[in-house]
Amino acid sequence: MKITEGQTVIYAKTGTEGKVVKIHELDGKVWAELDTTGLLYEESALEPRAEEKKKEVAKAIPKKAGDRGDAALPEIKDEGRPDGSGTVSGGG
Repeated sequence: MKITEGQTVIYAKTGTEGKVVKIHELDGKVWAELDTTGLLYEESALEPRAEEKKKEVAKAIPKKAGDRGDAALPEIKDEGRPDGSGTVSGGG
């Protein structure tokens, strides 16, 4: 896969994300420098991070049960604060 400068990528082994600020070629290997760490990562170890996919997933997640059209799930209502007047014993 070809990584380009300005592309947002993720290093899957640690979850490090960043934008590629510069491409380096050393000893026949291609390395990408990330803006978040300043470190070089081998191109083959990086995965492109599609910003569009993040937005699509966020749009697909409903904000509340009624947004899904799922009548089987009850609406959760706020019934106030829990009653803390009872005695609670600690374990030990």
